[in-house]
Amino acid sequence: MTGDRIVTAQATLTIDLEDSTLAEILYSAIKPETESVPSDRATASLSKKDGRLTISINASDLTALRAAMNSYLAWVSGSIRSVESVTGQKP
Repeated sequence: MTGDRIVTAQATLTIDLEDSTLAEILYSAIKPETESVPSDRATASLSKKDGRLTISINASDLTALRAAMNSYLAWVSGSIRSVESVTGQKP
């Protein structure tokens, strides 16, 4: 071995929504993003339970982890804003 090492990183993002309907809407909106990842450097899984959305991200390095976290948080934020726009209410 020439001193190369494998660096991996992982993060779990838990979003408490206190509304199981909103959690279901966000889950449905974001789930396709976990199935067609644009990079082979990071993967993600998504789960929901009792108004809580959990995004688990595994990445090959910290840069990929940061990028994936930013992407998923932006998708969550955009989805919430879309729901607010349609319903006229903040969740």
